[in-house]
Amino acid sequence: MKSRILILIICIFSLGGCATVQQFISLDNRISELEQHRIKSDQDLKKNRENVEKFGKNWESKDQNYTGQYASLRAELKKLAEEIRTFNGKFEELEFAIGRIKASKGEIQEPLNRLKDEDQKIADRLTAIEQYLGLSSVPKKGLKPVKGPGSMNEGRIDSEKILYEQAKRDFDKGDFESARKGFQKFVKLYTKSENADNAQFWIGETYYREAWYEKAILEYEEVKKRYATGNKIPSALLKQGMSFQQLKEKANARLILEELVKKFPKSSEADIAEKILKTL
Repeated sequence: MKSRILILIICIFSLGGCATVQQFISLDNRISELEQHRIKSDQDLKKNRENVEKFGKNWESKDQNYTGQYASLRAELKKLAEEIRTFNGKFEELEFAIGRIKASKGEIQEPLNRLKDEDQKIADRLTAIEQYLGLSSVPKKGLKPVKGPGSMNEGRIDSEKILYEQAKRDFDKGDFESARKGFQKFVKLYTKSENADNAQFWIGETYYREAWYEKAILEYEEVKKRYATGNKIPSALLKQGMSFQQLKEKANARLILEELVKKFPKSSEADIAEKILKTL
């Protein structure tokens, strides 16, 4: 290319007769620069073409990936929408059930209030009697402590009942630490009481309500060991199985619940255990 242009220029200069050697050299250098620029442009164009082709291939690959991801995302969104609809349905059922419970509660609230008042009156009377018998550190004003046959035994019974009922009241209002201490004291002082197995069970319940399932399992086990003939065994087995379930120890939960169903098949606890077993 350059040689053809150079020959053409020589001819022009020959015909013109007025060009100098210096002009010829300068023009030749200019032609060389243009030729190099053209070569570089050709190289850049080729490189750009390769880059475009490479970009096209990459984009096609990415487009396929994006298409797959988009389809997967749409499937996940559809699944999530179904779960939300199911949840909303269950939530509406729960709201309806709560409404019914509130309505029922309104019907029995007045009798419950009367029972609470009576319970408080009985508690006040028990406190007065305890003070009168000298079982309180601060005797009630106007009453003198007396001693007589059977007074110590009666005082013991009253103290036992008061301690148990106070611990149960603490439990009902959510003060699990105070309730636990009260029931532990009860079990220690009144080991032969008919409420001893109940107190031991409630100790386990305080731990269960606080989600301390390992401790709850041990306390329910004490019910089984120390009060094997008591009426709290089915409840202890059920809550022990539920504790294992909460700890994700399905094998142990299944063993305990199956034992409950086998030993106490007609109990309400066994009915609950069978429902739980179907989910394990």
